[in-house]
Amino acid sequence: MFICLHLNERLQPKHRFVLEDTINEALKAHDLGEITGGGTLMEKNGEIKSCDIDIEFSGNDDAFERFTDYVNHLNIAKGSELETDGKKVPVGSFEGMGIYLDVNLPGEVYENNDVNDLIAQLRDALGENGILRSWREHNEFTALYFYGDSFKKIAKLVKSVLEKHPLAENCRVVQIA
Repeated sequence: MFICLHLNERLQPKHRFVLEDTINEALKAHDLGEITGGGTLMEKNGEIKSCDIDIEFSGNDDAFERFTDYVNHLNIAKGSELETDGKKVPVGSFEGMGIYLDVNLPGEVYENNDVNDLIAQLRDALGENGILRSWREHNEFTALYFYGDSFKKIAKLVKSVLEKHPLAENCRVVQIA
């Protein structure tokens, strides 16, 4: 049976590959199939919209239910789904937060600050409450994609960092899942 895992996440292909490898190892360990492909859906402005992971699944209905439970424990975003034979099964529990950094700040801001320092501060503020899953550089902005149990909670945890860090001036924080 063919399964498409549609991820309501904004993952660059290299970050999607990490998840694909994790799922593929589990499928092979239980002799339930393998990943056969995947893709990334892009918005017209070049931002990632979502991704898919294609799976050739060789298990029965009971194995599919166990696989669904497994996927739900991978901390993927709400709004994701497993689709097979026209049937869509909702999966995912994490909420997403996009932080959109303005790339048109004065030059001295970039000369005196490192985005990796900002990311480290955001990670420290989140602790175990959220994770940076991916990012994307655009002409108009740089997007950082964080996921956690609650958008409101992770947005609140990073608020003070964003208010103080020079690279976060004019940034936007948006719920993405």
